[in-house]
Amino acid sequence: MATAPLQIHILNELQALANNLDNAMHSQRGKLMDTFATKFGWSKQKVYRQLSGIGWSSGRKARADKGTTSQCMDALTDLSAVQRLGVRKNGKITSQTPNARSLLASNGRDFAVSNARLNVLLKERGMDVNAQKQQSACQPLRTLHPNHVHLVDPSLCLLYYDPQGNQHVIRDDEAYKNKPDFIEKIKKFKVWRYVLVDHFSSVVAVKYYRSHGETQANMYDFLLWCWQHTDSSPFHGVPFTLYWDKGSANTASAIKTALHALGVNAIEHEAGNPRAKGAVEQANNLVEKLFESRLRYEPVADVDQLNDAVQGWMNAYNSNTIPHYDSRLKRRFMAEPRARYEIWQIIRREQLRLLPDEQVCRYLLTAEPVERKVRADLTVSFKHPVTKKQMWYDVAGIQDVYPKAIVKVGPLIYGDAEIILYVENYRGEDAEHILQPMIGDEFSGFNMDAAVIGDEMKSQPDTIIEQAGKAADQVAFPGKTEKEIKKLQRKNAVPFEGTIDAHSHLANTNMPSYMQRPGSDLDVPNRMQVEVKPLTYIEAAKLLIQQLGRTLTPDDNQMMRETYPDGVPPDEIENLCELIRTGQTPNKNSLQLVK
Repeated sequence: MATAPLQIHILNELQALANNLDNAMHSQRGKLMDTFATKFGWSKQKVYRQLSGIGWSSGRKARADKGTTSQCMDALTDLSAVQRLGVRKNGKITSQTPNARSLLASNGRDFAVSNARLNVLLKERGMDVNAQKQQSACQPLRTLHPNHVHLVDPSLCLLYYDPQGNQHVIRDDEAYKNKPDFIEKIKKFKVWRYVLVDHFSSVVAVKYYRSHGETQANMYDFLLWCWQHTDSSPFHGVPFTLYWDKGSANTASAIKTALHALGVNAIEHEAGNPRAKGAVEQANNLVEKLFESRLRYEPVADVDQLNDAVQGWMNAYNSNTIPHYDSRLKRRFMAEPRARYEIWQIIRREQLRLLPDEQVCRYLLTAEPVERKVRADLTVSFKHPVTKKQMWYDVAGIQDVYPKAIVKVGPLIYGDAEIILYVENYRGEDAEHILQPMIGDEFSGFNMDAAVIGDEMKSQPDTIIEQAGKAADQVAFPGKTEKEIKKLQRKNAVPFEGTIDAHSHLANTNMPSYMQRPGSDLDVPNRMQVEVKPLTYIEAAKLLIQQLGRTLTPDDNQMMRETYPDGVPPDEIENLCELIRTGQTPNKNSLQLVK
């Protein structure tokens, strides 16, 4: 580009000044600089900058304190923070240096330099607002094969159709934020554009929906439409990962559960970070510019016709068959540009996961994981939507699973009737386990993994409850094996090696002093004498024979019967025995039976 005459004139003047400065005495250089600055209306600092720009240097040694400043860095950092917080989303700076400095200085921050110098210091350190407004460096991303990662994003289309079938395009003046009545008036007729991109091949899939807003049903219908196999497009198959934003329709539990069952890892990008799904954002822009711009010249009557039209454009764009337009994919390290369908066609058999029957897919959207109680043999049952019959699954060895535990079960569509087992731990966190159905003998009904009686011995792994119990036993009986512990428990052995003082310490506790409480006497009736049943003569004779060590004579029997005509009281046996030994006759008045 040619240099303006004034610029040439100034350059010549600067070169002449540089020569004069080199030849002048040191004391004369200041006058030359002042004369030049006055002539052009520049500051002395600007003259030095312009001279430096043409390669002139004063030859002065740099100051020892060059690069340092008397300004407090903490205050400078606070200034940068205030200015950064004052930047609106549209880029407008609402807190410039003079205002921010005034605010901070009023709150005890010390500023030792001018506002201009503050701006220089901020810029030198990358702390100025313009530097902070720049986007951070982006990290390149790649995928491994077609259908590895799909990106999806719905966007409100500028098209809408009135009840008469007329096509309209929303103009900027109609969609102005201060005219909400217009948007409210057409909300029933709004059209949403759903776009999906395969990250590896950049294949673009598009479908339109008439809707008030983003809905879970529309999103799921669009995904199934993209992934199903049709004769109209070679692109199909379920991805391994789906990347989308945090929209409420996307994060609803039903659609996330359905995607989980299809084996799709749904990843939500960080809010406020559109670069995270730049491929699909760019695809939305391409559809609007390359397809929707054509509708002005060839309108369609409704959304169905719109989808028919975009299907033709989509295939032409992905196959690079749009007349006089190169839609091939171009990437930095590609040897040559390629059509998107051509790139997608390299997908291998194990990478192409076919979408199941539509009825099964629709079921998944309404199927929440169901609760199951673990049986005593550590199994759960579930009627799988693919096999449509009851299947049994072994949950032995899974952490936090034990008999009668409540777990949640959901189907997995790929694999042989597999399920996802959701187990909640004590922290309330869910762990997921993929289980295959158990194999059984359809004739006998036996589990083929069960132990054969007389041939083998099998045991279930310890559950968390059993593990906790064994750990507690080890504490009570340290250093003992499980077998030894059971033996000690049968013997009622003292646990903890007898180190536990269970009750001895209670005798040494300090009882509080209690005040004696007054009471009242209890009126109790006289105790009744207990009637003692007398012994029969035969019972008494047996006791007497034991006491005397001989048999009773007829005289002994006669004396016993005469002395105790109603039977012998038990407490009189000793007295009777003494009377027989001495041959005395008892005093009948002193011997009476208590009745």
